[in-house]
Amino acid sequence: MTARGVVVAGAGSGSGKTLVTMALLWGLAQRGFSVHPFKCGPDFIDPRHHEWIARIPSGNLDLHFSEPSGLRERFDRQVAGSSGGVVEGVMGLFDGLARGSSTWDIARALELPVILVLSAQGMAETLAALVRGIVLHREGPHFLGVIATRTGSDRHRKLIADALAAEGLPPLLGVLPRDEALSLPERHLGLCAPGEQGTEEAVRLRQALSCAADALDWSRILSAFSPPSVPAPEFRESGEECTDFTRAWRTRNTTPFHSSSRVRRFLRLGVVLDEAFWFYYPENWELFEKCGIDIVFFSLLKDRRLPPNCDGLYLGGGYPERFFRELALNRKMIGEVRQFCASGRPVYAECGGLLYLTEGPLQEEAGEESRLAGIFPLRYSMGDRLKRLGYAEVTAGKGFFSEAPGSVRGHLFHYSRLSGGGTDLQGAFLHTSDGTSEGFAMNGVVASYLHLFFPSNPLWGEALARALEKGRND
Repeated sequence: MTARGVVVAGAGSGSGKTLVTMALLWGLAQRGFSVHPFKCGPDFIDPRHHEWIARIPSGNLDLHFSEPSGLRERFDRQVAGSSGGVVEGVMGLFDGLARGSSTWDIARALELPVILVLSAQGMAETLAALVRGIVLHREGPHFLGVIATRTGSDRHRKLIADALAAEGLPPLLGVLPRDEALSLPERHLGLCAPGEQGTEEAVRLRQALSCAADALDWSRILSAFSPPSVPAPEFRESGEECTDFTRAWRTRNTTPFHSSSRVRRFLRLGVVLDEAFWFYYPENWELFEKCGIDIVFFSLLKDRRLPPNCDGLYLGGGYPERFFRELALNRKMIGEVRQFCASGRPVYAECGGLLYLTEGPLQEEAGEESRLAGIFPLRYSMGDRLKRLGYAEVTAGKGFFSEAPGSVRGHLFHYSRLSGGGTDLQGAFLHTSDGTSEGFAMNGVVASYLHLFFPSNPLWGEALARALEKGRND
């Protein structure tokens, strides 16, 4: 079998999987290997860290969204012509076994070996017992080796390596020591975006990742990848880094995202993408392009006008609550969005995009300069605990998706709650589990807390294209 990459898995969240994935991506590129990053499960944040290193979009692999055959097809298509993929797992290796969507299930579906990442803080030889338990828990993917994080001295590393060897367990492939430079700041939804670090912090992190990558056992790691056939992206130690999703998407020259069967409708979908709104699945955009929809990026923070000739808008998730003042002060853009919504053309908003379309935070005064778009007579408030978390499957309710066939899958993950309402608000979606409504539809606007994965039912991409066509012709 041709070597095609590895799955990076841990015993649980916080083990250091993202840092190890970044170190692997860095080290592989430095050694001339062109690889593609992937993330298992519903996640928008870890993939942005992958893209910060790899400079191409990080794909989503989730068996809740795709059947195993579809997952395998998407992976094979995206790594075609490259040395393979580096797949970061979700939570612990076996979390999700009950619903068949664990990292272990994904590694088995893709037939990829596993690199096990474990925190060694506060232990040495005991790490071997954890590895044995994980390795023997289920038959399935091959374990390429172990990378220990939060290690101390070189003696600490040797104790771990010797313990694994003595027990005949997968070998130690390297360590990521306890180092302040190897820390990724977090907030309520997870890690901070890579661009939020200061320049000095980003430089220290790159240097630390480079040192960590150089200390790995590449003779074993490279055995999981095909020899280079195309050049790896060039790394620059200075100048502008690829820290935003827009550039990663536009420079996806090594990813065959464009379909030869693309329908040429010449539709234009304005997608907000900036520091406040960047929670997107690139697979959604891929599907939209296949349906004849061109993606046009803009910023609700910095731009004063919407892109010209847009047939619809897509306001994704993110952190609008962190940028409320800047968003509220951009009155020209708020006016543009209000005018567009009033035109009846399709506007689709998810989570953070929904918050932008409300009146704004509950605690703010009602003055015009303290309001957001105000399309919906709602206000939001932030809590310190998750309000909703988990997968969802919905059918179409009201709004421009009303004729979309079947169901589509997605997930919910938010800390905010809404208050207010009005008689004009109608449920945009219906949960298949209990028939309850989700989100709001009013005129041409559909908004909810749901993050939809449109490829789980590609006909919903066609439904959006038809809505854009209708809006253009009305």
